[in-house]
Amino acid sequence: MKRVNELYLGFSDATNYSQRGNKELFNHIFVKNHFLDEILEPSRYFLIGEKGTGKTAYATYLSISNYKENSARNQFISATDYEKFYKLKNQNQLDLTDYEGIWKVIMLLIVSKTISEDDSITSKFNKSNVKQLITAIQDYYNNAFSPEITTVMKVMDDSEAVAKIISKVVEIGGGIKNSTEYTETKFQHNLYYIEHNFEENISNLKINKDLTIFIDGIDIRPDSIPYNDYIDCIRGLVHATWYLNTSLFSNIRDSKGHIKIVLLLRPDIFNALNLQNATNKLMDNSVFLDWRTTYATYQNSDLYRIGNQLLTYGQESFEGDIFEEYFPWKLNPSSRDREFDRAFMAFLKISLSRPRDILVIMQNLKRCMTNRSIGESETFSLDVFESDEFQNIYSTYFMSSLKDQLSFYYSHEDYSHFLRFFDFFDKPDFTFDEYKESYDNFIDYILNNANDIPVFVDDPKRLLQLLYESNIIAAKKRDNNNKYYLNFSYREKDSSNVNPQVPIGENISYRFHYGLYKKNNMGRY
Repeated sequence: MKRVNELYLGFSDATNYSQRGNKELFNHIFVKNHFLDEILEPSRYFLIGEKGTGKTAYATYLSISNYKENSARNQFISATDYEKFYKLKNQNQLDLTDYEGIWKVIMLLIVSKTISEDDSITSKFNKSNVKQLITAIQDYYNNAFSPEITTVMKVMDDSEAVAKIISKVVEIGGGIKNSTEYTETKFQHNLYYIEHNFEENISNLKINKDLTIFIDGIDIRPDSIPYNDYIDCIRGLVHATWYLNTSLFSNIRDSKGHIKIVLLLRPDIFNALNLQNATNKLMDNSVFLDWRTTYATYQNSDLYRIGNQLLTYGQESFEGDIFEEYFPWKLNPSSRDREFDRAFMAFLKISLSRPRDILVIMQNLKRCMTNRSIGESETFSLDVFESDEFQNIYSTYFMSSLKDQLSFYYSHEDYSHFLRFFDFFDKPDFTFDEYKESYDNFIDYILNNANDIPVFVDDPKRLLQLLYESNIIAAKKRDNNNKYYLNFSYREKDSSNVNPQVPIGENISYRFHYGLYKKNNMGRY
């Protein structure tokens, strides 16, 4: 076995994996992973999971691995791209339906450019019309045209010029069946003309292998774009991709392969979109990344397997449970049914049962041990895990993840005020009446200090729901044997219920999540 400081735990997100192009690492981690095959099923158009559950990792892996002869591309939309989109919308005085039209053209351009560059997807002869259209646009941009969203946005700015280019290509090529006539007119008409020509050509392709385009970065809302406008923008993206997936790509005849676009979404954002037939879309057209497990069954879970895979990377074949070898801890039991708790139970206790949480815990333990000059050990130190140093580091990570989640809905100022809410609690457990008292004190603080009243404080139950759905608190229930159970939102959430409601009742109390104790001065769990 390698020593702790020799373990390869240096990466923290899938962007880093992609930059290194470390296919061997990906293959090691994702071997025998059932989510991969589900994601590639033709009718799965949404990859849904909380932040840190691996959405980007799966999309990146499929983009670099050629898994089961499937071709894929992971397309990231940055905050700058959204700002450009928003500016485009305001400049052209677009209404809500125009969002969908713009996204259709963007997606069609990305798909077409990908096809034009990859001869394994379809033959050169078969894709000649699509390649002609892309080449003409690329020539217009001095060979700088690429499927990156930022570059595609230039086509939106120059929609009239691009429509003229396509018109000339169509004319030279003898015309396209049922092609609409180009006219120098409104922005919307130009977009429709571009859309129609690309749709017409793609519908005539014979695809040799499956192509999946992943759209990532949807959970990043720039501060410059109001929340409601951003939701309209994303709703337009969903409608556009749904139309292309179900009405265009799925109806390409006599084709061996299949094209589809998959959107990477957090469950709370999916819920906020209020889509038509949302339940059916979740059940029939989504892959929900669910890593939940329990203390009793964790050893048979996907989450535990990921932890073991991380530890075995770069090592010779290992028989037995390598996690138990590196973490031979025996902790005070959290249940009368056990003699002691094991290390992974302690991981579950401070985490949200996400792969990234497990990785971050091991990363920071390794870092702390190296700083203490004990990294040569072949086991991880329980003393380090229980130290203030590690607990502070992990609590900071936990709060940082919370900020990333809430920044989608609220401004930096609102979030700063939100953090002050913890100051009105002096213990981690509280009843609903105690919560109401803290809420009233928090309202007084808001009225005296906030320039604008945050929407989350307009009702005590609304704020309690926010705390619950953000996994800041758990609902604490006791059974007839006086045993208590903690119900966190992430443990209740699945593809049939992406928005669990916080329980309220006489037998219900609440507890803050263990992961934020140190950062919010609530002592130790």
